[in-house]
Amino acid sequence: MTSNCLTPLTREVKRIESCGMYVDLIKTSRGTVRVGSMPDISKFLSLHGFKEEIVVVPKWEGSMAGDNHTGEEFVLWQAQVRGGIRKHYVGSPANVEQMHHNLDKTFSFFFDSNRISIIKKRWLNNWFSRQPAAPVYENGPLKIVVAKDNIILSDHGKTLYDRLEFKPSQSPDTHVEAVLTSVARDSASRQGLEIKAVGTGNGFAGTVSSCIVRFDRQVIWIDPCGYPAHNLARHGVHWDDITHVIITHNHEDHTQGFSACLKRAEHTKIPINLITAPRIFELLKKQFILLCPGFNRLVNFIPLFPGTPLQLGSIQLDCRWNHHFLPYGTLGFRISAGGKMLGFSGDTKLDETINTIINRDELLPQWFASCDLVFHEIDFDNPGSVHTHWKQVEKLQQSISGQILGYHTPFLANAPFPLVQEGKTYYLE
Repeated sequence: MTSNCLTPLTREVKRIESCGMYVDLIKTSRGTVRVGSMPDISKFLSLHGFKEEIVVVPKWEGSMAGDNHTGEEFVLWQAQVRGGIRKHYVGSPANVEQMHHNLDKTFSFFFDSNRISIIKKRWLNNWFSRQPAAPVYENGPLKIVVAKDNIILSDHGKTLYDRLEFKPSQSPDTHVEAVLTSVARDSASRQGLEIKAVGTGNGFAGTVSSCIVRFDRQVIWIDPCGYPAHNLARHGVHWDDITHVIITHNHEDHTQGFSACLKRAEHTKIPINLITAPRIFELLKKQFILLCPGFNRLVNFIPLFPGTPLQLGSIQLDCRWNHHFLPYGTLGFRISAGGKMLGFSGDTKLDETINTIINRDELLPQWFASCDLVFHEIDFDNPGSVHTHWKQVEKLQQSISGQILGYHTPFLANAPFPLVQEGKTYYLE
């Protein structure tokens, strides 16, 4: 998660800004109104103590820093997991419906009570109340007018917010270009596997789990996090050095930076070499083609099939289907090069008892037996959660010789299991 600032614009209006992107929060007689979204917005809202009752959904727009719809999935997860309020989502019928539709493809799925099967929940409408403004939304003395290019909010007849008057002086793309000029390019060939942890957290805390894998002249980014230029630059990586992107699955904390990558491809006219499974790719396409109509020319899709190795020059990728709660599937990886192997669990519910029921060999410890290093998702708090409890990871470590490091968790200084360190580079030579 990048740094952010909270700026008062007027007595009633405050702005949360990060990497050139922003949301505005307006104090009204009907509670706090938020205009727009952005990656990690749920973390920023929690940090500053906001509890907004109404969200205005603007026209879907993107930049090389991200887009103004991504962020809402974890607003809803925060409400579902930690308690929250049902919000009114206000905007043009098309904009509200588009956001609702995309969220329904990811947020609505979960495990059954035994963590065996995937089921569809009714959670979305528990937390997301569709309130199309055509073109006015009224809630007592509060009125929100949603026009094609503007949003105007008034309360008791007084105009509190006119979006056109609060436009920032610089675009997010300008911020991105400034960041990129500050980072040196690196085209040096690697003779050993090199893994840099860009983020190790999850949708609730820290920078979401994301890492760079280098070998020879290939630079593979697994699950691009939000604000790509900025988060990569923090660790000395130039965004344009990335040669391939891997997406493990369609949850927002693993696709946060994808819209920014599409916009970068639009700008540079260099397509993204996207590696993932066909079912995951098809959903990404359906989700983002309205934001980026040139999706087909912006993405060079490299299909990955569990059980079938993929060769990228001198790198070999193997994948498996994980046990996680999306019907399109979620992937775990092994990456081999230079006689060494990295394992990357992806999001998965590793549990001995569950696997005796679903009976899948690729979820047994032997799948990682040849790995010299494994990044494995880990949950320290709840053995019954949808992620892998640390005691199960500890058993896995006892079964294989390679080192396992936990990720996808808030950093704990005294964790009972060793963790991946954000910003650290791991060498397998």
